[in-house]
This record gives sequence, structure tokens and C-alpha cells, in this order.
Amino acid sequence: MPHAMPVRTVIVDDEPAVGEFLEQLLVEQHPEVAVVGVYADPAEAVEAITAEPPDLLFLDVRMPRLSGFDLLDALGDRVPPAVVFVTAFDQHAVAAFDASATDYLLKPVDEERLARAVARARTRVAQARSAAEGAEATSVAGPADALRQVLSQLDRYTRHFAVRVGHRIALLRVEDISWFGADGKYVRLYVDNVVHVVRHTTHGLEARLDPRRFLRVNRSSIVNVDHVKHIERWSHGDYVLVMRTGHQVVTTRGYRAAVQRLLDGA
Repeated sequence: MPHAMPVRTVIVDDEPAVGEFLEQLLVEQHPEVAVVGVYADPAEAVEAITAEPPDLLFLDVRMPRLSGFDLLDALGDRVPPAVVFVTAFDQHAVAAFDASATDYLLKPVDEERLARAVARARTRVAQARSAAEGAEATSVAGPADALRQVLSQLDRYTRHFAVRVGHRIALLRVEDISWFGADGKYVRLYVDNVVHVVRHTTHGLEARLDPRRFLRVNRSSIVNVDHVKHIERWSHGDYVLVMRTGHQVVTTRGYRAAVQRLLDGA
């Protein structure tokens, strides 16, 4: 019985350590995969893939100079049958295009998820090889467009806040901020046991925050739901949200419903 043809694979990631780690996992755990190229420069990858298209492409989404989308556009009809996106975005965002993509991997790459991605890619490659018209080879346009749309929505929301620390400007990752509290014309940002102050309003701030992660609980407070330690019932139907920082944030009447939806898992 003849051996199955290896799945010729290219990895494109502007972080060399990520590409090398992914290559190592594939070589050690997936002998059916033959890694024929690892590129940190997407322009160089386009040239190599155009000259000799692989079966499978592991593709970083966000890269300087040339994004993953731009790379796919540049390949045109030379796009491989299977494309696995590699992204640092959380699973809720990725789920929006999961149905149409071959697969995706979240950074840092998990071995079990990699195995599932390889299995799905092998199925896609097998279908492409057996398709007389090669229709599968061009099917990546769907997930690419879907992912582009999802990320354009995500770009509406702030990922960092610039704060002054002494004579320097520090960038705070929004996911590290436990909660926001209004203080006149300023807003306090609570990160662990440190409080930073920015000139802003909670109303303007709320529009810049991802509503799936941040919840306004009263007129002056917005909490990161991932940093809520537990919730206690308070008087008159209100709630107290106990944050990981140890602070207690009390809801008010107009915001009870949002907290109740959080409790209901909506």
C-alpha cells in the first residue's frame, strides 16, 4: 500500500521564536507534515509560496509591513488548500470566523489544539487533491474576509492606555486593568495595587472598551469582568462586586440588569 503524500507546510510569523517552536512541534509530533519553509518576512514568504505553493500554510494575522490578509491577497490563486490562522486574539473573537476557516491557533500554541488543526488541515488537503476543479484551493477567501471583518470590529476598542509614570509614559494593557473609577474630570485606572489617573470621562471611556469584557455597574465605575473575584447581594436589590484588587464596587438601580445578565451567564 503506497504511503500518503506528506503535507507540505510553510510557516509565516514575524516572531521567529513562534515559527521555530511551531516547526519543532510539527517535526516531533506530526511526521505526516513536511515543513518546507519558515519565514519571518512575509514578503519573502509570498515569493517562496508563489514559486512553489505548499499544501498547508500556518499564517500569523498581524505582521508589520504585510498583514496575513495582505499576504493572502498577494498570493491570489496560489493560496494553499489549507490555511491555519495564528492569532493572539481571544477565543470569543476567533469563534466568529471559526466556521469558515480551516482552523486557527491561539498564541501561545497549545499542542492539543495544534493536533486538531493538523487533522482538519489534512482533511482539507485531501479534499483539494481529489477535487477535479481544485475548488478547495481557493476557499480560503471566505475565512480571510470573515477574519478581516472581525478584526476591524475589534480595532474599534482600545488595547492600551498611555499613563504617566514619573518622567516616563507607560502603556497599560487594557486586559490588565481591574476597573475604572470616575474622579471629576479624570478617571482612575486600578491595576493590581497601583492606581493610575488619566484625563477622561467614563462615558467616553466606555465607548472605547470591549463590552464583552467591561461592564458599567454605576455612573462612575466600569469593571473588567475577568477581574471580578465574586459578587454579593446588597440592599435594595443592588450588588457588590468584589474585585481581585480587594476593592468593592456597588451597583446602582439603572445598572442592575447588566449585572444580572452577567450572573445568568448571558
